[in-house]
Amino acid sequence: MKILKIAVFFNFVFFVSEYLHAFEIERRREQFDSTYGHLFIPTPVALPGLGNGVLFIGNFGNIANTTTDFTAFYGVGDFTVAFAILDELFIYPELLYFSYRRAHGYDFAVQQYRLRGMNTKKEDFYYGVGKFWDWNNPELKLTFDERKYEFGLGTSKQVGRFNKFVAPDPDDTSKQGTTITEFDSPYERILADQIQFSATIDYTDDYRDPRIGIRYQLFFDKQSASSISEPSFDVITNELQYYVPLLKKSTLVFDITLSDAYVSNEGETNLETLKQENNYYLCDYTSSPDTCKATTLSSAVTVQNFNKNGNSLPLGGPDRLRAYPQGRFQGAHTFYFASEFRWNFSSADQQISYFVIEEGIDELQAAFFYEVGSISETKDKLGEYTRSSVGTGFRLVTDSGNIYRGDLATGDEGTEFTLIFQYPWFFRF
Repeated sequence: MKILKIAVFFNFVFFVSEYLHAFEIERRREQFDSTYGHLFIPTPVALPGLGNGVLFIGNFGNIANTTTDFTAFYGVGDFTVAFAILDELFIYPELLYFSYRRAHGYDFAVQQYRLRGMNTKKEDFYYGVGKFWDWNNPELKLTFDERKYEFGLGTSKQVGRFNKFVAPDPDDTSKQGTTITEFDSPYERILADQIQFSATIDYTDDYRDPRIGIRYQLFFDKQSASSISEPSFDVITNELQYYVPLLKKSTLVFDITLSDAYVSNEGETNLETLKQENNYYLCDYTSSPDTCKATTLSSAVTVQNFNKNGNSLPLGGPDRLRAYPQGRFQGAHTFYFASEFRWNFSSADQQISYFVIEEGIDELQAAFFYEVGSISETKDKLGEYTRSSVGTGFRLVTDSGNIYRGDLATGDEGTEFTLIFQYPWFFRF
């Protein structure tokens, strides 16, 4: 079935490319511009489950008259975390480039919801807390015909080592409350160990800031097991974006994404074994045995579902369902739809030049968006439960290609604010 879908995709690529050549869309500007721009700013942050600190943010676009970009975050305070993105380091000009994403948490807290899928409650989570979290994601990309066609090949490995499970503070669910259980040695979870292939058809008027046209992307991720207790599965994600020009220079964009996991070899699914790994049988020796048993059992069931069904593209965070935390909803099958109106209202190019920021303003943009999504363990249940978010945002589109985005989204669990350097749907975390 997976081979058939890949064959269908390449036939689709051929058909679409031939069809679109009959309706030529010209790029409205140079696609390999090397205009320099940067932003450097420290900002106070509060990270759920970790505490307060200062995040130092640096974003440097088109370094040394090249197309190479570099973004870095370094957080200190009640936590220490580092995150860096190197993008578009061309090995062969306008043909082959290298990208690299790396993150490391010396302290981390991950919100673990007791159930996968969409039918979960906002407060029904606990923190998985540890001293080691690492993500490594190198990628090579081939690009052709002014970036209208791109093919990528990379790897992604994400590992977390949990020292304990902690309940949220009942008065402030963003903070840690009582410890539920502690592990004598860190409980290691391989969150991702993938080979990733991607293919893109970008028939729009601009790769960075499209206003008219269509963009199709295929992602094929092959998850490999590092032990017999872990699953092996493939994830096929299809994404289509359609840009409709409105007013003088604004656009209405639609995004639809379908993602499915296909398990080739299941991991450990024996619930008793997984309960033992999660300290379930040590709960009688804790101060709150009932809470401990409920939490460790839900963790075991979550791992069981992951080992049996795999993980498709999650929902929640700055790209998809922005009113919810990163990775809020997870499961084996994903559907997502969004519409977003981007109103460009700047009248002329301007230059910002200070020590902390140096950028040429290409556009000032206001955005208004609506999103809806669903995740389930089986395809027949997809759409049975849905969540949505609606919101508005402000974007600064620059000459260097940097896009400074601030979005405010609200849903049935409250409001989330996003501050990031790119349009939505650009990253997959």
